[in-house]
Amino acid sequence: MFDFEKLTVYCKAMEVLKLLAGFTAKPPRRASDLADHLDRALDSVLLNIAEGSGKPSGSADRARYYRTALGSAKEVAAAVSILAAKGLLPDSAGQPARGLLLEVVAMLHSMAGS
Repeated sequence: MFDFEKLTVYCKAMEVLKLLAGFTAKPPRRASDLADHLDRALDSVLLNIAEGSGKPSGSADRARYYRTALGSAKEVAAAVSILAAKGLLPDSAGQPARGLLLEVVAMLHSMAGS
């Protein structure tokens, strides 16, 4: 197991990805562009957490990766909200994803020192 896979924030972000993977893989036609953006933002969250965890503890470089992950997590939250408001994302995926994203964002705020 890689060190980043042991991080609670990474595991919770991965749960969000798993919740939304079915939707992003086969979104309704009206949602295809936003679903693609959502998918890329989810990838960004996970990749930047992993990259940041490999940087020296307390370094500006580590904080920068975590801030990037934080921004991407907020993009994911906004995309989920938009899709839900348009009735394109089922509540069964959207609501649990939003709850997890609130936790991910809070943890990344702390990790990024912001």
